[in-house]
Amino acid sequence: MWRAADDLLITDLDDELILMQASRGEMFGLNASGRVVWQALPAHEAQLAAALQQTFGLDAAQAQADVAALLADLQRRGLVQRS
Repeated sequence: MWRAADDLLITDLDDELILMQASRGEMFGLNASGRVVWQALPAHEAQLAAALQQTFGLDAAQAQADVAALLADLQRRGLVQRS
């Protein structure tokens, strides 16, 4: 199960979701597909891919690849963690 890190500030700018890790002073922007994944947290990777499929009409392989890439990037930045 993936979940958001605890120490984040989140700002919704309509076309972008901004995540800020206060302890590091870093910001990260999520586009529309990133927003769908983020708003579905906490969830398993398969549930996140299903959310992308339903929202954007992607095939299963593309949705899984996109979610895996996003989660890897967010985890590297300390914005999500696996529990």
